[in-house]
Amino acid sequence: MNPNKDALSGWVELSGFPKFTTTMIPFLLGAVLAWADGYAFNMHVLAISLLAVFLLTEFCFVLNACSVYSDLKQKGIDFHIEKTSSLHSTAVSGRFNAFVKGHISVKQAVTGAYLCMLAALPLAVLLHVLLKTGPLTFPLGFLGIFIAYSYSRGPRFSYHGLGEIALTAGVGWLTVFSGYYLQTHQVSWLPTVVALPWMIDVFKLKLTREIPDFECDLLINRRNLVVRWGKHVTASLYLPLTLCSWLAFIPLFSLNQEIPAFLFALLVLPMYFTAKSLLLIQTFKKSLISTKTKTKEKERAVTREEISAITKNAFTGMILIPVALVVIFGLAAVLSP
Repeated sequence: MNPNKDALSGWVELSGFPKFTTTMIPFLLGAVLAWADGYAFNMHVLAISLLAVFLLTEFCFVLNACSVYSDLKQKGIDFHIEKTSSLHSTAVSGRFNAFVKGHISVKQAVTGAYLCMLAALPLAVLLHVLLKTGPLTFPLGFLGIFIAYSYSRGPRFSYHGLGEIALTAGVGWLTVFSGYYLQTHQVSWLPTVVALPWMIDVFKLKLTREIPDFECDLLINRRNLVVRWGKHVTASLYLPLTLCSWLAFIPLFSLNQEIPAFLFALLVLPMYFTAKSLLLIQTFKKSLISTKTKTKEKERAVTREEISAITKNAFTGMILIPVALVVIFGLAAVLSP
C-alpha cells in the first residue's frame, strides 16, 4: 500500500468537501450582491479570494475534527468504522472514518490544516497589494483565521457555549460581508441584511447537528449550547428559529436594487425543505419523551435515525438560501438596464 496515497484519500474523506458549500456559496453571494449593487465584477478577485476561503474552511474543519477525535480517544472511546461517511456525518456517524482506518494520523491532519492556513496568507497579500481590495482585506482575513482556529483550539469556543455563535458569525455573516467588500472596497449594511436569513439558519442547523453528538460532547466536557440546554429545549427552538429565518426575508423586498418581484419566488425552494424538516422535528420531540422508558442503545438509535432525516432536509433548505439569493441577485444584475 502507498502511504502517501492513503494519507491523501484520508485527507479528502476527513475534509468532507461537499460541506465547503457552506462557506463558498455565501461568499459568492456577497460578490454577486456587489455586482447587483452596481459595482464592476472583478473575476480575478473572486477566484483568488474563493481559493483563500477554501483553504481557511479546510483549516477550520480538519482542525476541529482532530481536536474532537483526540479528546474522545483520551476518554478511551473505541471507534468503529461506519458504512458511510457523508455530508451529514457527525462525531458518531462516520466523521472519523479516515482516522479509524489508519489512512491519516491526527498529526498529519493537523500539519495539513496549518499548511492550508499558511497558504492563504500570500493570497491575502495578493488581494490587498496587487488587486487593491481595500484596507479591510487583512483584518477580515485574520478574523476568519481567528474564528477558524478558536472554534476548537486556543479559546475553544465550541467547548464553552460560544461555538454556535462563532460559526454563525464566520459562516453566516463574514463570508457574505467579505465577498461584498472585496468587490466594492466599501462597508455597507446591505450584505448583512441579505445574509440575515442565512445566519439564522446556520445557527439553527448547528444546534440540530449537535443533538446526536450529545453524549460524546458531554463525555469530553464540550459544553456547547445543546449540552447546556438539553435535547428537548434545543428541538423546541427549531420552530421559532425557522420563523425568524423566514421573516428575515421580508426586508429583501424593500431593497433599492431593481429586482423583479417574480424572482423572489425562488425562495420557496429553501422554505419547502425547511418545512419538511420542521414537520420531522415535531415527531422527534415526541420520540424524546417516549424514549425515556427505553434503553440508552434504543434511544441513540432513534435519535440518529430521526436527526439524520431532519438534518438532510434542514441542510438542503439552509444551503438553498444563498443559492437562491445568488440566482436572484445575479439575474437582477443581468436584467438591470
